[in-house]
Amino acid sequence: MKGILLVNMGGPQSISEMRLFLKNMFSDKYILPLPFGIRQFVANMIAKKRHPSSWEKYQLIGGTPIIKHTEATGKALAESANLPVYTAYSYTPPFIADVMKRMVDDGIEEVHVLTMYPQASDTTTTSVFSDVRKAAKKLNGIAIREICDYSVHPAFLEYWQTIIEEHIAKEGVEDPLLLFTAHAIPLYGVKRGDKYPDTVKHMAKRLAGLMNRRYEVAFQSRVGPVKWVGPDTDDFLEELVAAGEKNVVLIPVSFTTECLETVYDLNIKLVDIYKSDERLNHISRVEIPVAHPMFIETLKRVVNE
Repeated sequence: MKGILLVNMGGPQSISEMRLFLKNMFSDKYILPLPFGIRQFVANMIAKKRHPSSWEKYQLIGGTPIIKHTEATGKALAESANLPVYTAYSYTPPFIADVMKRMVDDGIEEVHVLTMYPQASDTTTTSVFSDVRKAAKKLNGIAIREICDYSVHPAFLEYWQTIIEEHIAKEGVEDPLLLFTAHAIPLYGVKRGDKYPDTVKHMAKRLAGLMNRRYEVAFQSRVGPVKWVGPDTDDFLEELVAAGEKNVVLIPVSFTTECLETVYDLNIKLVDIYKSDERLNHISRVEIPVAHPMFIETLKRVVNE
């Protein structure tokens, strides 16, 4: 029997889970490529130091939306694809290995691994598939199919085109600059061969071309002292405004659910502040719908294809 394993990063639902989330994230060798012992030490230090301030941000946005949005996506996909869908998370429960064991116990023999990350990256998809393979070694006879990147799938581009054009029409803004923003990754990952930034830029170019609209690409949510891929969304937006850009629509093109990086980093830190900036006529952000039928159709098609 076939089944879909739908994976996202997870999200903390309490301050103690916030610490677990940070510890697990920075213990991931694909996030922090350090020797095991050093990585564990650094992960514990980061989790201890950052979890109170990080939890405050989650409280400002009313808690993490990731879990309920991912669960809603899984439920809609199960109905549309007529296949059992199991949701799992990399850094908070239920974890990938535990869910895969449950799938086997339920009689699943063939697992289609589908992530909520549309662009492939070592920090996301490679990390997920590594956890899946590790878990599969302990489960006899299970077949794994990894679905890696659907960022330029025609159905996914059509989905984004639809919600962007609907947003622009609703806002009543003429000829806005589309500022596609994606989660940054450390520059050392790019130097090691991660093609994620190029994938993001390729998707943005394809999407803007379909709509015949002006666009730029930036990368957001960098943390820590290491160098990150850029340009940084915060700094680049200020450069655009200072150069005379009057209408900007932010598009979180690497995200498939609302999360801290969209609600806090984009809405609270940028849009809410720039709305009172007299240099701009308009600024807004395209919100990510929960289990939009066109997104569900995308996921169904990439599974079936």
